Amino acid sequence: MSRQVKLIAMLKAAPGMSREAFERRWLDEHAPLTLQFTHLKGYRINIAIDEYQEIEGELPYDGTAELWWDSLEEMQEDFASEAGEAAAADVAAFTRTLTHIYTREAIVLDQEAGV
Repeated sequence: MSRQVKLIAMLKAAPGMSREAFERRWLDEHAPLTLQFTHLKGYRINIAIDEYQEIEGELPYDGTAELWWDSLEEMQEDFASEAGEAAAADVAAFTRTLTHIYTREAIVLDQEAGV
């Protein structure tokens, strides 16, 4: 039996792009492409804030995303689809760094779900 898989993506904006422009580009143009994935169960985008960081100077990433599927096979199917190819081409247009970590989630606290 397959287990749920989560992708954590860490992105750095293209050179010269402000964090605000990066956020708008990601939310308004890229996210709708990703939402076309057939098997996608959840998608969260997290934009770094400047008000409080433990790292001094420029952050290595401007944001992260969490995407999850019911199985590794479903994730791979989505990435191999036309929607997956379009999303991959698009993300390259507004980032200089993209790192993926594929994970299995262990929920420790989720107040909204009562966990």
